Amino acid sequence: MWRRLLRNYELVLMLDPEVDEERLAVVMDRIGGMIGDGEVIDQESWGRKKLAYKIGTLTDANYHHAHLTMEGEASKELENGLKLTDDVLRHLLVRED
Repeated sequence: MWRRLLRNYELVLMLDPEVDEERLAVVMDRIGGMIGDGEVIDQESWGRKKLAYKIGTLTDANYHHAHLTMEGEASKELENGLKLTDDVLRHLLVRED
């Protein structure tokens, strides 16, 4: 029987500055659904910060950080799903060694 290899990832999200706790929970639930057999280990909100440059007309963003475990193939699905999520302005997904 094959055992699936779960890898550790770190995810940083830049969210729309108007995102409240309820909408953040929806985004994190969506992420949980995209990572398959993996899980969100921990997460923390870094709060609202000024952007180095404008994204459209926005000058601020809510930053959110999370540690995840998932299969390598699920990372592609997560990347594509985050690109389609309206509340996510930018994201960075990095595999931890």
